[in-house]
Amino acid sequence: MLYSEAKRLLQLPQRVFYGWWIVSISATADALKHGTFNRGFTFYVTPLSKELGVGVAIVSLAEMLGRLVGGLQGPLMGWLNDKFGPRFIMVLGGGTSGLGFILLGLTSNYIYFLLVFVGLLSLGFRAGYNNALMPAINQWFRRHRGLAMAVAGMGSPFGGILIAPMMGLLVYEIGWRNAAFLSGAGILVVVLPLAFFVCRSPEEKGLLPDGAKPATEPPAATSASRPAGAAAAYRPLPGDPDFTAKEAMKTPTFWLLVWAVGLRNTVHSGMQFLLAPVIVWFLMGSGRLEDDSVRLSALLVGLLSLSSLVMNPIVGWLGDNMSKQKLSAVAMIGGALSLVVLLNHSGALWQACLFVVLLAVSETANPLAWAIMGDFFGRRSYATLRGWQHLPDQMMSMSTPVWMGLIYDHTGSYYWALLPLAVIYGFAAVGYWVIPRPKPPVRVLAAQGA
Repeated sequence: MLYSEAKRLLQLPQRVFYGWWIVSISATADALKHGTFNRGFTFYVTPLSKELGVGVAIVSLAEMLGRLVGGLQGPLMGWLNDKFGPRFIMVLGGGTSGLGFILLGLTSNYIYFLLVFVGLLSLGFRAGYNNALMPAINQWFRRHRGLAMAVAGMGSPFGGILIAPMMGLLVYEIGWRNAAFLSGAGILVVVLPLAFFVCRSPEEKGLLPDGAKPATEPPAATSASRPAGAAAAYRPLPGDPDFTAKEAMKTPTFWLLVWAVGLRNTVHSGMQFLLAPVIVWFLMGSGRLEDDSVRLSALLVGLLSLSSLVMNPIVGWLGDNMSKQKLSAVAMIGGALSLVVLLNHSGALWQACLFVVLLAVSETANPLAWAIMGDFFGRRSYATLRGWQHLPDQMMSMSTPVWMGLIYDHTGSYYWALLPLAVIYGFAAVGYWVIPRPKPPVRVLAAQGA
């Protein structure tokens, strides 16, 4: 009786389509992820390098190994998500990453740091969070899929605006160890309770995608066409592509999408991990002191996130009304221009601001990519497909922070790192532009004809 009463009190208001609550939970969890790790960990690189007595490239090696582990576990986590649902994956990711930050504060040597970063932090953040919740959002939305994923993606800039600059200040004011402990405690307190409210699909609550009424939605497919063991969690609807993972992976569309996203993330992985050091390097080109440049870098990371916050919902809405592939290609061109802006190493503040705004344009391609996968391949095996996409993606992108760090350690400059990254963004633009829509499987065409 007490359990039933507690469950009733914890129910979210039903006047709003429940899918939007899933979006809100995803945005909140992603804000913590990006504020503390994706955007926030860049502030740990310099103090860790100095305290452990190693170069930037050696610290960046942890990110490379973390991406390797993330890629290898991707197919397994995708399968587990389709099998057991996003709640299980969210609890696993939140618990592991929160514990990882707490233990990071006890770092005494490089090997310990490597084990904590790769085995707990990287594993937790790359297993859970949006990797758990984007498949759920793909289930809850069809017509508004691009907007829903873009709104969920606003968690990243929110984390960059509200949390990452605060993490930067905490690292430099109270020390990176105390900042790490606060990050871990915050993640455990927020992310684990939120997992309670996550449902994998609208069918679990007797609803349909987008909040459609049964009377206005075309009749569902027969139970015979449903995936085995998934009657309560998912049913294919008329118009859904409804690919199995095997069917999707036989199409050139899937591999072109993997290629384009992998190229984009090859740049993103380096610029994410070394964003603050790159900004500091550029700002010092005007003769600024390092301490002044470090403080300005925290504000510029916040500006990047503010720009993403404004752009994400706009681009998501546009993606529901025009080609998501073409929009993604335009975003890649913006990313290439952002890196070119830094090449003269002038240290001009207006150029640094232009850099982060253009870089924010490139970030809008991330939620679009997940919406493209849902549009093309449907809801049946979305998490499994994301997991398999994650493997080559991480293989392509894992080394970028290391070779960027090596270039800086040997030349004292990021010039020869930024130039090839701009070219890679150009290839990513071409990749997105030419992605074709896949032909539905014969099985699906036959069922729709019947």
